[in-house]
Amino acid sequence: MRIQMGHLLKRFVFVGTILLGAAGLILEAQAPKVRDLRNAWELHQELEIAPGAQAAVKDYFPTFLEYQDLVMFHPKFGYYGSGRVSFTNDYQTFPIVLAPLFGHMVAEQIFHMWEGMRTAGTLADNEKFTIAEFGPGDGAMAESILEYVEQKSTGTDARWKQFANQVLYICYDRSPALNNIQRDRNKRFGTRFAARVADATNPNATIPPGSLKGVVLSNELPDAFSVHKVILSPSGTAEVAYVVPSLPSKDWQTIRRLVSSDVVKAVEADDLAVEKKFFSGTANPIVYLTQKSFIALLENLVPKKEYETSANALEFQEVYVPASLIPDLAAHLRRNASVFASALARNPRGLVTYVNPGAESFIQGSAQALKSGYILTIDYGTTWDGILAEDAAHFRTYGPVHRAANLTNLVDAGATPQEVSTSDPYLGPTLNDMTTDVNFSLLAAVGQLAGLKPIYFGSQRALQTGTGVSLEKAPVDKRGIAISEKFYPWASDFVNPGVYKVFVQQKEGTDPAYRYPDALPESLGLDRSSLTEAERLRAVEIEKRLTGVAAPATAPAR
Repeated sequence: MRIQMGHLLKRFVFVGTILLGAAGLILEAQAPKVRDLRNAWELHQELEIAPGAQAAVKDYFPTFLEYQDLVMFHPKFGYYGSGRVSFTNDYQTFPIVLAPLFGHMVAEQIFHMWEGMRTAGTLADNEKFTIAEFGPGDGAMAESILEYVEQKSTGTDARWKQFANQVLYICYDRSPALNNIQRDRNKRFGTRFAARVADATNPNATIPPGSLKGVVLSNELPDAFSVHKVILSPSGTAEVAYVVPSLPSKDWQTIRRLVSSDVVKAVEADDLAVEKKFFSGTANPIVYLTQKSFIALLENLVPKKEYETSANALEFQEVYVPASLIPDLAAHLRRNASVFASALARNPRGLVTYVNPGAESFIQGSAQALKSGYILTIDYGTTWDGILAEDAAHFRTYGPVHRAANLTNLVDAGATPQEVSTSDPYLGPTLNDMTTDVNFSLLAAVGQLAGLKPIYFGSQRALQTGTGVSLEKAPVDKRGIAISEKFYPWASDFVNPGVYKVFVQQKEGTDPAYRYPDALPESLGLDRSSLTEAERLRAVEIEKRLTGVAAPATAPAR
């Protein structure tokens, strides 16, 4: 659960006045383009370009997904990759605030999975039972779980001692800096714990297929994967966002004195190339960055004390091009065309939505890694119905820059509740966290194709079911002082139904007798019953258009 102390929305809900002519791609002043979108506040300074320039965009600028991946996970300057993230000051999560009890609940659920596998014969007594946690942050949940396992193993129940003897807990994180933090925190558990560098969007690069028996665990992980930002029009056409980084000339004059001459040459050469390609060489009071020069600039600035000031000086605009230019995205839209069509048919306005290919890859890769066992996903999100709901904000930013903002001024300025719940992904790049609601319906569908059976989906409070772990009293330290002053309000949030969910998937053949011990599951399906006859007919036409999205056989002439 990411909680901000103050929430800044710096929004640019207007379309830029740049239109590029096909002949020479000339910059012309035009009236702002008005998009009929139910959540238009998600757009940020859109630049409209002529169709003849669209294919060239990918050669110069990052997609929104690539931009997010860079500012979050680049090993030198990324918010997570560099270790800049603070798990106590920037935001906090349930495993931290409710520690160690949150981990105790998870340990109890995993123990019952282990016990079922032993009974079913899919885990022998001489085999390791691996808890593979992806995206483990600072290793807090691993610590709580392993402490609990050790504590229970000294009791009268011999099963816990057997469990403790078989458990191997491995933290997988793509940040070496965070790996070191996890390792230092849990080194007292000896050979029962390990921390390894791995990318959760490609588990099989680290874990060979069919080699794992146990549980793939994550808490608030898929929400942090990088996403494509997509505009779906009322008729079903799809466009994807690319990001255009830049610096005002006055800021560049200051920053250029901080970086090497090679970086200065690269930035200024790329600025000229962008102006020549898209603006017919017209001089602008803006220094444009390509993806390459954007990376080179931030890499060179990292050691400097002026890094944060320089990062905050960056400005960004968005360009939207046909989604067919990205084959993987086009394939996603085709696979889920009926769902998108139903949502668009209900409302005659278009929609900005987010596509999370990493979440699909995580589930697919985890399923392949498992020979037998479970995937336990704890995160905030919803089903298809919620993801495509009207006027719902699903992308947020958290961190020191946003925390320092004055929300009162924003509300006084006339922002709507939906706009307040959105964050600016371009404010303080590399200095904040970015998250997107998880689509659990999609995870279920992807999992079933990969040999996973959805066992349980419901409120996060179901982690407590059948465990005997109580949240009535805050844990205390050796001095008798509550470990977290926030414990009680968070404990109240934990037991109330809401957007925080637990999702359990079982690898086929693992244990036919296993049942998750909660009697209040939620539906993962999509409700299409509310469509009128006219809307159903409209959905058919929209689905045809979305199904026809395909990558062009050859790139258009430039």
